[in-house]
Amino acid sequence: MTKSPFQVPRLLGCLGATFLLTLPMGIARGQEGPSNRDEIVHVLNRITFGPRPGDVEAVERMGLHNYIEQQLHPEAIDDSAVEQQVSQFELLQMSAQDLTNLFLDERKKQLEKQKQLAANGQGAPAGVAGQNAAPNEPPQPFRPQGNLTNAVAMAEQFRSVAAIGQLEQAKLVREVESPRQLQEVLVDFWSNHFNIDVKKGPDRVMKIVDDREVIRPHIWGKFRDLLEASAKSPAMLVYLDNAQSSAPRQVPSYEQQQMLGTAAPVNPPAGAAATKKQAGINENYAREIMELHTLGVDGGYTQQDVQEVARCFTGWSIDRMTGTFMFRPRMHDEGAKVVLGHRIPAGGGIHDGEMVLDILTSHPSCAHFISKELCERFVGDDPPAALVDRIAGVFTQTDGDLRQVTEAILTSPEFLSPDTYGNKIKSPLEFAVSAVRATNSTLIAKQPPPYDKLIPTVEGSAVLGREQAADRLAKMKRDSLNWHIYELGEPLFACTPPTGYKEVSKFWVSPGALIERLNFAMALTQQEVADVRFNPQGILGGADLDSPQAVLDHCVAVLLQNNISDSTRNVLEQTALPKPEESQTVNPSKLIALLIGSPEFQRK
Repeated sequence: MTKSPFQVPRLLGCLGATFLLTLPMGIARGQEGPSNRDEIVHVLNRITFGPRPGDVEAVERMGLHNYIEQQLHPEAIDDSAVEQQVSQFELLQMSAQDLTNLFLDERKKQLEKQKQLAANGQGAPAGVAGQNAAPNEPPQPFRPQGNLTNAVAMAEQFRSVAAIGQLEQAKLVREVESPRQLQEVLVDFWSNHFNIDVKKGPDRVMKIVDDREVIRPHIWGKFRDLLEASAKSPAMLVYLDNAQSSAPRQVPSYEQQQMLGTAAPVNPPAGAAATKKQAGINENYAREIMELHTLGVDGGYTQQDVQEVARCFTGWSIDRMTGTFMFRPRMHDEGAKVVLGHRIPAGGGIHDGEMVLDILTSHPSCAHFISKELCERFVGDDPPAALVDRIAGVFTQTDGDLRQVTEAILTSPEFLSPDTYGNKIKSPLEFAVSAVRATNSTLIAKQPPPYDKLIPTVEGSAVLGREQAADRLAKMKRDSLNWHIYELGEPLFACTPPTGYKEVSKFWVSPGALIERLNFAMALTQQEVADVRFNPQGILGGADLDSPQAVLDHCVAVLLQNNISDSTRNVLEQTALPKPEESQTVNPSKLIALLIGSPEFQRK
């Protein structure tokens, strides 16, 4: 990255100390108390990815209540321009079967190449993207070498890796540009709630379908429907290993090949059935559906319940050739089960799992757990118990209607209370996207050739865990927004544990995180984010750069909505404005970067 004309270490001595000391606190305000404008800023910080210049005024004109209602019904908001941008990502438009075939074909070719090399006594060539022998291991990274023509040709061979990059890019386009902001906040919330790590084998393509057909269509409906869609999601079945969970039995080798997704013949070869392997129950999904998806760790279930739920979900698998859900009766445990005191009769087949979904979603712990998680996202890291109980009541009364539950939170006195203003810290994703929005910058949906092929492949390879090998294109002088978020510590769709990324703010607060955030702010304001067009005039307007205090006041109004402490203002005056003996012309990039790095901008 190009060196900044102003140095991070020196800034940390003053601005950094203020940042670390004040981050956990609320936004500083005058003695007159919060205004209606403060309330609007608070709402925009929570139900959007941060206000753009002019958004506060627009909400003032239409009324805050009307704005919240509009965001709760995004189907009435025209989003065609953004969806047109997303449609440019061709891999995201592919069917589940085509994506699965893409993954399987690539793996088949790589396995054949590895066998050929092994037969010749050679190892895998350095710098070539590929697939490890283990079926669920990530591929070796894409490493563009030589001229761009060769690099593009190599990228074309590993389109399943580029699929990850395109999915990340589409997510950012929607979060930065879409007027359906609450919808994108909720998509992010529920995708994190039902976390899937794209580093898990075919999930690099299956997560595309999960995002498109599981999360997005169900965030405004009944929680029971969302949970079932997730339970039948091929990406989730692979991620938490339920696709191979089976009642104990002997599995022929050809069926093993089919289950692993390798290119097995339609009819087993002679003698294939003689080689068998013992299959058994996997409890991973059963545990996580209760601990993370519905009841919570203290939700009242036991290890015996985990075992019984795992039995109920045996046979919930996928067709590895089409990438779609499939119930496999031969794998199902047909015995009677007891889950949380409910008896499930023998011989129920797929209905055993469906009964579990009914039992879990009607359990009081589910209403409380989901309500608390949503309150943590919108109200505070430790939401009031009375609010959580009230929202849980709405969940129960509406049979888990997520639109009504969300509306109850956003219209609650606790959500709109001044005590909640600025009491949460933005995650890396929220910070980076809000900076792009606050500066009225433009995110370029797709780069011109050949970088439209190369960038998604490089970024997909990095997310798969091979950053040092992906080594970024030698000819790429600037990193993308997605790569910056990766370096800030929140690689998209790549949280390894099933818990997803932490909602509690303190998880994101550290001196190292501060440095990275300041680095990003400087990169943004110096045009060093490859796919973002930063225009300082969008913030400065007609401000006179030779009037330092007037420029500072204007930028504080636009970027911080005038919510700034005396200590932060003093630091900015000493660090970002010219000294009396110097030229009085303000460096706008430096000032804006420091405002983005200020404690007030980190809060939401």
